Amino acid sequence: MPSSAIRTLLGDALPDPAAAQGIARAELYLIVADPQAMHARALAAGAVELSPLLPRSWGHRAAYALDPDGHVLACAGANLG
Repeated sequence: MPSSAIRTLLGDALPDPAAAQGIARAELYLIVADPQAMHARALAAGAVELSPLLPRSWGHRAAYALDPDGHVLACAGANLG
């Protein structure tokens, strides 16, 4: 995802991607059967919520979190509505 678009999607809760130029970073986008349960599991393990589970414009429901290593973790499933 382009750095400019990620700030629009996830807002100020995410550290500014421009500040990490030259530093390895990743977004892990996991399509799972129960994205709400997987997101809750990530939060219980120490991730910080960036965005709750919401319908997204690309056809998935997705929740976003920042894992303890600073990587964006997306838990997604089919958009039901």
